[in-house]
Amino acid sequence: MSKFTKEEKRVLIFLVACLFIGTGILYHKKLRPNYYTHIEFDEKEINKSKITKVNINTAGALELIQIKNIGPVTAGRIINYREEYGPFRDPEDIKKIKGIGDKTYEQLKKQIVTE
Repeated sequence: MSKFTKEEKRVLIFLVACLFIGTGILYHKKLRPNYYTHIEFDEKEINKSKITKVNINTAGALELIQIKNIGPVTAGRIINYREEYGPFRDPEDIKKIKGIGDKTYEQLKKQIVTE
């Protein structure tokens, strides 16, 4: 049995690392296959007019995307969050959604409620 050169060992370690990373990604996707819900809407149904307040705990995707700065992807994330963790306790909890930070929350806080 021959010994591996230093370069061959590096390549072998790299390939094993890629195998482990790939396995981890597949395992994660299997655990959460629909984590990011894809939502499609007819543009005629969407009315981006000013709305008073939207309850982020009960609103459907169509209502959520009518909020300024909330698109279909973020609406899907909000719905998925509610399904996984339950209702938001207060409006500021919406910052737990990927893509909604302090700056976006400041723009949303006058448009959303949790009760």
